[in-house]
Amino acid sequence: MDVVGTERIRVNVFAPGDPESRAAAEEAFVAADSVGKGVDARGTVPLGDVLLIGSVATHALAYLINTLRKAWSKGVVVDAIGRQMTIRQDPALPRGVVVVRSKSGEVTVRDGAGLADIVGNALPARGGDGASTGGPGNA
Repeated sequence: MDVVGTERIRVNVFAPGDPESRAAAEEAFVAADSVGKGVDARGTVPLGDVLLIGSVATHALAYLINTLRKAWSKGVVVDAIGRQMTIRQDPALPRGVVVVRSKSGEVTVRDGAGLADIVGNALPARGGDGASTGGPGNA
């Protein structure tokens, strides 16, 4: 938990490299009160994508995802398997669609309705990952 007692989760957002999509992802991070930053991740993300790493309060995750869902030109995939959540645009999905893969592997498709419940149930296991204390940019 952070200094005000809010549980946070580490989030990796693979934003498309075009200026509009990147700006939308950065604005969504700020609006969701993320603690984090963009990183130079050459060789670790698809060509043209930008990696944003942050720590987001669990109650702000649905807001972050919904903001990206509306801003990006293609659908959004949320993968909660592992110790951190990964969010990326998927060109195979139509704009506005969100596919969520929970920590158990269950896949749910949404258009925004009920997104908060689905995201809450999909959260990866927390504890010992450092997301709740001193993430990148946390001063």
